[in-house]
Amino acid sequence: MPLYEYICKGCKHEFEALVRPQDPVPSCPSCKSEDLEKLITAAAMASDERTRDNVKRERKARLPEHRAQQNEEYQHALKEHLHDD
Repeated sequence: MPLYEYICKGCKHEFEALVRPQDPVPSCPSCKSEDLEKLITAAAMASDERTRDNVKRERKARLPEHRAQQNEEYQHALKEHLHDD
């Protein structure tokens, strides 16, 4: 069955959908819009470049959460250090 990649024109969410010819047009899982653009996809094999791009995108998405966690740990350590004196 064909697996297609889409991007929602409304919320810019990228997702994959399994679409058969008899199926209705998929809708965005985030905002339920049907205003989608089908992306050109590579073969199902992953290349080093594609893997690096995926890792980079994932790290960028998680960066704010990671920074918040680091700040929380720093503040906790600072409190402990100040209370020890």
